[in-house]
Amino acid sequence: MRKRFFRAATLAILAGLVVAFLFAVPLMEQLYTDEMEKRLDMALALVSGYSLPEGEQPYQRLAENAAGRLEDEKLRITLIAEDGTVLGDSETEPAQMGSHAERPEVEQALRTGKGRDIRQSVTTGGREMYRAVVQTMPDGSRMVFRASLSLGGEGRLLATLWGCGLIGIFMGLAVALFAAHYSAGRVVEPLQELTRAARRIAAGDTDVHVDSAPDEMGELSGAFNSMSERLAVAHAELEYNTERMAGILQGMDDGVIALDAEGKITLLTRRAEELLGSVPLTVSRLSEYGGNYLAVQALLDQAMEKGEPVRDTLMLAGPPERILQVYAARVREGREGGALAVISDVTRIRKLEIMRSEFVANVTHELKTPLTSIRGYIELLKSGQRDEETARTFYEIIEIEAERLQKLTDDILQLSEIESGTNDGEYESAYVEETVKKVEKSLLPEAEDRGIAFRLQVENGLQVGASPRRFYQLMKNLMENAMKYNRDGGSVTVTAVTERGVAVIRVADTGIGIPAEHLDRIFERFYRVDKGRSREQGGTGLGLSIVKHIVSLYGGDIQVESEVGKGTVFTVRLPLAKRPA
Repeated sequence: MRKRFFRAATLAILAGLVVAFLFAVPLMEQLYTDEMEKRLDMALALVSGYSLPEGEQPYQRLAENAAGRLEDEKLRITLIAEDGTVLGDSETEPAQMGSHAERPEVEQALRTGKGRDIRQSVTTGGREMYRAVVQTMPDGSRMVFRASLSLGGEGRLLATLWGCGLIGIFMGLAVALFAAHYSAGRVVEPLQELTRAARRIAAGDTDVHVDSAPDEMGELSGAFNSMSERLAVAHAELEYNTERMAGILQGMDDGVIALDAEGKITLLTRRAEELLGSVPLTVSRLSEYGGNYLAVQALLDQAMEKGEPVRDTLMLAGPPERILQVYAARVREGREGGALAVISDVTRIRKLEIMRSEFVANVTHELKTPLTSIRGYIELLKSGQRDEETARTFYEIIEIEAERLQKLTDDILQLSEIESGTNDGEYESAYVEETVKKVEKSLLPEAEDRGIAFRLQVENGLQVGASPRRFYQLMKNLMENAMKYNRDGGSVTVTAVTERGVAVIRVADTGIGIPAEHLDRIFERFYRVDKGRSREQGGTGLGLSIVKHIVSLYGGDIQVESEVGKGTVFTVRLPLAKRPA
């Protein structure tokens, strides 16, 4: 591993040096070239501003004078006519120079105004950089001003850069080799020691420690030693806990009780005490705890005798009443053995099963009654010729029973939909006053026939956090019941206000009232206080159950107060709308 680390570190450092050098040399060359171009551009800017001398060969003298004024012995100035004829040059007689019309920098300058090129000069024979600009002369002709510099020093610069770079790479590599060798020793040796220690632990030797190392490796060594110590402790407890945990996972319920081979309690969870009853701290056996624990002890004894798990149900009288499912199994603890019991509270599940059975029975009975009536009158109509008045009476009865059947079906579907919580917007809100007036309008014809008055006292702008459709169902059931079970000439009062951050809605009537013994059950499905009167008025026994479920759906509560012969008051509390419309 040390050799691999050494090679990797050396190659990485060498690659970094080479890449840095390969980037640096072209960059220096480019900087050199850019500096030369700036010098040429500055020279052209100065030359183009000089006035043309008078006398013979003015262009030649202008080129020579310009080069002399610039005080740069390497700088060469050339003046070229638009047709390519050399008019003046600071180093060569123009007559000895051919046409420059095809020079790249001249062509580019005549075409775009500026030109540049780097090439071997035909006149001087050396490698030069050219910059050219076009100027319009006083007589209207165009002339190319060209400046050039010899690049003879560029080769020396590159040679120097390459030489310095290679020397730097060699020296950096030497340092890198030494650093990589030193680092490999510091990093790899503690890792090798940790590797040897890990192999010993894998072989079963948990009493292993490694020497401390510097820096982060020291932290790793300390963590390894701490892990080794904890592993030694955990290894001693692992076999003891494995089968016990397996028994707990099999039941995966609430309360857990574990006994050793002598019947002494080794584990009794708080939940087990909640389900079976609290126990004093001084006792250590289940037989000393009471009747509920004796029943669990009997199941554990049975599991110990059979050598296989036992399941049974315990009915606790309470209070509160509970139905417990007990799983008892034998577990190995050392050479002797022990037992474990897992206790689950299935009270709610069993009650739900009972409620489901009762609901199915009630639905069957409620559906059967109108269907039997409809079928009976249809048979009567089919059995012989009936006079028109009798037939009309039978048809009316059939229609009434069909409407009752339809209402029952609708209420059952509504209740099921409310329980599932479907089709209800999370942030919907309903106006209380608007909903109450809508319900009043639907009930007004029947109320006027019986002389019942509606009195509405609703806080202006009050909104509740509920679906408008569900809130309408809630108020419709409450107000309709208040009207149906009211006395003729009575009244129904609906008040709605905000109290302590919630909407409080009360529906009070002056009707027959509800006996006290029925108040705890009026929200149950199909429960009727007066079954005969309720069926006569078309009730299904589901209205208040629907109300209860709607209130619970939106996190509210409902209370009822009633006095026989004086009336009933239903009080509903619902949260205010989170996002008022």
